Amino acid sequence: MKSLRQSMSWMHTWTGLLLGWILYFMFLTGSAGYYDTEIDRWMKPEQPAPVDITGDGSALFQMGIDYASAQAPQADSYFVIVPTNRTYSPYVSVGWQGTDEGGERVSGRAQLTADGQIVPDPRDTGGGQSLYQMHWTFHYIPRALGEFIAGLAAFFMFAAILSGIITHKKIIADFFTLRLSKGQRSWLDSHNVLSVMTLPYQIMITYSGLLFVGTLFFAPIIVAQYGVSEDARDALIEEVFGIGDEPERTGEAMDLTPIAPLIVEARKSFPNEPVSRLTVTNPGDATAHIQVFGTISEAIQRKAPSVTFNGVTGERLEEYPRGIASALDVIDTFEGLHEALFAGPILRVLFFLSGLLGGGMVATGLVLWTKKRRQKLSPGMSASKSLLVIERLNVGVVAGLPLGIAAYFWANRLLPLNLAGRADWEIHVIFLTWAAALTHSLIRGPKNAWVEQLAAAAALFILIPILNALTTDIHLGNTLPLPGRPGDWVLAGVDLWMVIIGAGIAYAARIASQKTQASPAAAKRTPSARRGRPLPPPQLAE
Repeated sequence: MKSLRQSMSWMHTWTGLLLGWILYFMFLTGSAGYYDTEIDRWMKPEQPAPVDITGDGSALFQMGIDYASAQAPQADSYFVIVPTNRTYSPYVSVGWQGTDEGGERVSGRAQLTADGQIVPDPRDTGGGQSLYQMHWTFHYIPRALGEFIAGLAAFFMFAAILSGIITHKKIIADFFTLRLSKGQRSWLDSHNVLSVMTLPYQIMITYSGLLFVGTLFFAPIIVAQYGVSEDARDALIEEVFGIGDEPERTGEAMDLTPIAPLIVEARKSFPNEPVSRLTVTNPGDATAHIQVFGTISEAIQRKAPSVTFNGVTGERLEEYPRGIASALDVIDTFEGLHEALFAGPILRVLFFLSGLLGGGMVATGLVLWTKKRRQKLSPGMSASKSLLVIERLNVGVVAGLPLGIAAYFWANRLLPLNLAGRADWEIHVIFLTWAAALTHSLIRGPKNAWVEQLAAAAALFILIPILNALTTDIHLGNTLPLPGRPGDWVLAGVDLWMVIIGAGIAYAARIASQKTQASPAAAKRTPSARRGRPLPPPQLAE
């Protein structure tokens, strides 16, 4: 009978392999989400300078309401969002929804500068948001299926983490042990160090990811409690999220109250947070309501506090704190940790690096899986076809995905601006490049493919700032802050991160190159020479 540790070792090995490639994809693309708004700005170089908020931003909110009223006077609702921090658009975002004469839902939105001018449409691009959403939607498949796959991968990841903790008897010692140039031992040490270094992050990101898709996996429990009717759905939303029915229009036309006094009153409920957005329900009607929201990213929880006012008289109606139900508080806290909207610059860097190291943990585990199978081969025994294929696919997945992501940034600068479906083609470039890398790894074999693909990815990342300088005016020469010039750290930071990431991949390519060059020589050594002992003197013929 197997011991618990033996059973957990088996589970850890096979759960890691079964969904390792998917998890690696999720870690790398998900890590980009920590800088999605910065990538969005970098990928839209035609846009004007961001809006700077002065005071409480009431003038910008009033400008947005006036614009929406002029564009859609019969709309059912408006919203206005101002750029209080990096998680929002750098401009004043205005939107409206309503119904036309035929009963069809219609909507519109616009981006405004500080003086009320419409921000011109930038190049059609997927931006950072598309790269981020890819880590749970997988882009080419239905969203529900993508969420199911992501949830399944998170479940197996969580099982692999727990079984890995039980399997490693010397988990603390493993953190301080990294033996280089020792073959399989080096891969195991690297895997252990990366695992232990980011263990709290891995547990948090996996468990919170499961909560994201909880309603998908636990739908039978929800149905058993609330039923399947439309009324049952409304009851669930009302109880969990505190969202009731919107008031019906009376048809009595009334002007909206000025916005500035409402913002001053709302700030009394969240004095440490700027007002980030407001929504207007039934504008122009006697039943108009205005809801003023604080800033989501000022706290770990994803739900912003808000205060609702009568849209005509300005009377304070109700206040929604951060959480309506205790269960929702828990979910909001974990989902807030997952997205890290609250994180400042230093903490955001740590989240980003932890995500990349998580990808490294999965990558070393994939390589280690094949190394262990090769070690078990008897002398002279050939590896199975399945093992050979997995070795090659590991290269295409691990080295090919960064290559595809780098190509995504190149596509943003090089694809024709008038190309139909340009944003989709940027995404296509990722997967076409990745497919080429997988094909290359199958043809060239792992030894050559590791070096060539890592070197290519490193070159593409390092050259992105140069490509940016040749194609736009938001390059480091203009964006890097210097004495007498404020610069733009957001745009400069994207360029600098590209160089840092490229340098890291270049270091990995150098290590792969050294191993490839050392391998033939090592194979020619005798056992005694490998152990460092002198060879015995030759026996002379008599």
